[in-house]
Amino acid sequence: MTEKEPPIISLPTVLKPIASLKLTVVLFAMAIFIVFAGTVAQVDRGIWTVVDQYFRCYVAWIELGIFFPRSMDVPGGFYFPGGWLIGGLLMCNILAAHLIRFKISASGARLGLGLFVLAVGGVFMGVIVSGKLEPTVAATEDDAYWRVLWRLIKGGGVGVILLAGCILVFKKRAGVVLVHAGIIVMFVAEFVTGVSAIEARMRLEQGETKQYVERSREVELAVIDRSDPETDQVISVPQSRLERRGTIRDDALPFDIEVHEYMVNSDILEANSEDANRDNPATAGRGLTIVAVPVSESAGADTEQTVDVPSAYMTFKDKQTGDSLGTYLTSAWLSFRKGALGDLVTVGDQTYDVNLRFRRDYKPYALTLIDFRHEKYVGTETPKDFSSHVRLVDESQNVDREVRIWMNNPLRYAGETFYQASFEPGKNLTILQVVRNEGWMLPYLSCMMVGIGMLAHFGQHLVTFLRKRLAA
Repeated sequence: MTEKEPPIISLPTVLKPIASLKLTVVLFAMAIFIVFAGTVAQVDRGIWTVVDQYFRCYVAWIELGIFFPRSMDVPGGFYFPGGWLIGGLLMCNILAAHLIRFKISASGARLGLGLFVLAVGGVFMGVIVSGKLEPTVAATEDDAYWRVLWRLIKGGGVGVILLAGCILVFKKRAGVVLVHAGIIVMFVAEFVTGVSAIEARMRLEQGETKQYVERSREVELAVIDRSDPETDQVISVPQSRLERRGTIRDDALPFDIEVHEYMVNSDILEANSEDANRDNPATAGRGLTIVAVPVSESAGADTEQTVDVPSAYMTFKDKQTGDSLGTYLTSAWLSFRKGALGDLVTVGDQTYDVNLRFRRDYKPYALTLIDFRHEKYVGTETPKDFSSHVRLVDESQNVDREVRIWMNNPLRYAGETFYQASFEPGKNLTILQVVRNEGWMLPYLSCMMVGIGMLAHFGQHLVTFLRKRLAA
């Protein structure tokens, strides 16, 4: 008797279950469910909290209570694949299907030429994604239209180059291959956005100059030494450490910090107010006259989206003796006041300004608000247009120019985009949304690749149909 040779495991055998159409359907059903769960969860939670806990994660914890009226108070929950895990599996499913079903139809010189054209398309895609071909500033009202058109033209150009390469390599299935490639680019765009995108705000009053932006979803405890008349020395404690409460010890800090209570969202009331309904933990500083009370996190389903304003009660202690320097109320509410300082904490002969504020990112350039305009439709309070006339100065790049920013017509500079986001009624004050997203061009590319791929695929079938009909 002869021994049977072990079966040879080929690549198609391994990829076949991954490329299964049944798996595709299951993953799409899971994606629909996680979107539904994330949507109903916004009744109680902020939209960005839901994005982080349901979509931009690998495993999500879904509470049963979100599917029932809140008055029923249903306990418990279950783990479920998060958005990134589902998206990653879908991308693997598509790639496996490509490797199994979309066979390379070319060979020899045609294959070499096709791969070269695809490589050229990839290089152009990299150049476009880097933003090197994007105008840095807006100058006229017509720029909003031409800028979007220019992006679509760039994305369409890359799509045409890639289609030419796909035709050389895959022949009749070129359009379908390009459509799938565009879908993969969309998955990559979401991942890049989730990992690297940063959103912040800049509040400017007329004549005010700022060299930093504030992240409205993250705070920091700033300990500032203002003893040097030229430069402030700032040490910041991140929100993630404050949320854990307990004692914070660090050699860079002039004192130890014991966080007693941290409120994700809060309101400020007078200390003797009946609505306060709590004992005042503060023994020093501005917390002697006001108290912070916790309020529910701003829900994503709210008609008016508001920013959560954290507050915290903490005790500062002498590093050497451990003696209390006082229990203070620190709140981001207090940082809204122009020129507002935090509480002053003295250690020995040195005094520090301590302030809970929205996290600041300092920039090598500065913006000055020259003028803010808010136009309404005649006879109504409905906004027609609001715009900011700003001066941009970056001495390191010899840049000094004036720019107008208005709705759908942002300023792009140094890899960041400044949108006209909001304003405060009754004040000559503008609020600019500052976004940094390395993958902002990828959705344009994806849409154009999918569109061109579909046109090529269905156009090919239409031509074949018309030829058969004419020949009949």
